[in-house]
Amino acid sequence: MLCCLGLVAGFAVGSALGGPWALIAPVAGLGLGLIGDLALIKHGLHGIHKNAEQWIRTRQSELRREELKEV
Repeated sequence: MLCCLGLVAGFAVGSALGGPWALIAPVAGLGLGLIGDLALIKHGLHGIHKNAEQWIRTRQSELRREELKEV
């Protein structure tokens, strides 16, 4: 999503500046937006993985407690 915003902003800046910036600015905006997207995805996936591990540990401890109560 950020790569699309960067591309649009690059087109706006490139058209305002003119000349070679009409080609350079959209590519730069797309590149920076892509880097931002990848950073957000990496951070988000790390958080999901971390939460999943915590949920598994909690569930395992709950199951152990139930087994001990039954015995």
